[in-house]
Amino acid sequence: MNFYLKLILLILCLISSLAFTANLLDKAKEGHPNSQFDLALKEMSNNANYTSDWLLKAALQDHKKATHYLRKISNDKNPIINELRLMNLATQAFLQAYSSLAVVDKKELNKLRKIGNDGDVPTQYLLWLLYVNDKGIKKPEAYTWLKQAAGNNHPRALFSLGLLYYYGYIVPEEKEKAMRLIQKSSKLDLKLATIFLKQNFK
Repeated sequence: MNFYLKLILLILCLISSLAFTANLLDKAKEGHPNSQFDLALKEMSNNANYTSDWLLKAALQDHKKATHYLRKISNDKNPIINELRLMNLATQAFLQAYSSLAVVDKKELNKLRKIGNDGDVPTQYLLWLLYVNDKGIKKPEAYTWLKQAAGNNHPRALFSLGLLYYYGYIVPEEKEKAMRLIQKSSKLDLKLATIFLKQNFK
């Protein structure tokens, strides 16, 4: 292969890589948790002592790989990160059930939708979780399930909905509404919500 052909291929690879990173950044800024996680790994690959804000944002939204990854970070003084580490049992159960699947089978999703429609609140929140973890649920449907679970006082759903308003993901940024939802979650004994309130609403 001659020099110029190699150079052209190198330039094309570089352009492709830059376009991928730009697209990843756009999706992360829009609040897509899986993109936030991927971007965090990219940022952190160059510095073992650095914890990306994207990793924390993904983990706060209940992205299970991001939450699991936080266990690798040692000696962090951030109480939110420490609380997320403690929530590892739910993370392990989710990863065992779904991590091997690229997407959840359509038949299984329909079964979960029926259970959610019948009023099972944990399943309503699970359908949101499947979106957060990129397992085959689209954002508009996931948001509907999240609102339903939050309306049924699921503590983690209230917190997640509050985060959407806090960051302006899917919905317009409304800090007051975010605070009310996260306070409600805190009153239902979600310690993560209590810590988040202390750190972000003074």
